[in-house]
Amino acid sequence: METKETFVFNRIEIEGKPSIEQLISWFQNKMYKEDYGLGFTSITNEDGLIFAQILFRSPSYIQHYNAANGLFEKQVINIYGELELLYDIDNNMIYTTSSQTKFAKAKTLLRESIKSRITFSNIEFSAKTMFEKVQKMGFMPFITDLTIKQFKYKEGAMGRYSVHLDDKDLGYELLDSYSDSINRMTVQVQSNKYPDFILSIASQNSLTIKCREENLWPIINDLKSYL
Repeated sequence: METKETFVFNRIEIEGKPSIEQLISWFQNKMYKEDYGLGFTSITNEDGLIFAQILFRSPSYIQHYNAANGLFEKQVINIYGELELLYDIDNNMIYTTSSQTKFAKAKTLLRESIKSRITFSNIEFSAKTMFEKVQKMGFMPFITDLTIKQFKYKEGAMGRYSVHLDDKDLGYELLDSYSDSINRMTVQVQSNKYPDFILSIASQNSLTIKCREENLWPIINDLKSYL
């Protein structure tokens, strides 16, 4: 059975490099409480990887009609959400399969939990860089789709260009010529380790993988060491 997941990543640096035991202790001091509306609900550790479930509450507003006075009144309702955050200690990396918006809430909670100076930074996910990283893994990537935001056809003709590619050499040519203008790339990846899978890069700090369900996390575990 195939699955498709989008992962959001960030590099994380903590002053003093606290131990995994210290990090877990800090996180346990920020368990979810209803009076604050943001916190951890579960924290586990396995082979240097922290798995953290996070719950958050966000206020929303609806208009309620008061029949007694004939007026509309603003009423607050609470919307709850959750996400799983993974913290790879060895690779100084946090990641999730949730949205960028939820990821931002997780980073807020980490800043509030960790009692040392903390810095988040982007991971280089340009098309050419990712293509080269997949090659360094010993895999064979073949470009199948590209979106170029400033494609130049002829003098005076320039614009956004999306193309599906059957010719791998043409894919390499476009990658070299427009590496700074590519904002989406999809590659089919062949390897001796996994059946063919699809890797897509479409935005900063995120990538999408389509593969057999049982291979998803092994692929991510291999890939993150090269990010």
